[in-house]
Amino acid sequence: MMRMQGMTPASMMAMLDACIAMCQTCMDECMEHAAHSEVCRMCAQACQACMDACMAVKAMMMPA
Repeated sequence: MMRMQGMTPASMMAMLDACIAMCQTCMDECMEHAAHSEVCRMCAQACQACMDACMAVKAMMMPA
């Protein structure tokens, strides 16, 4: 996505949406175990950070 060569805004949005969906699913699963597992807690935090970054990119791509 950083090169943007051959990418359309629609395909970039689709990739961001897919990443957000994957992060949400992983985060939900990890949160179920976060109280008992430090690794799961850190994974959930990483997923949240990735989702936040993807959402920020999407917001920048939206027309003003």
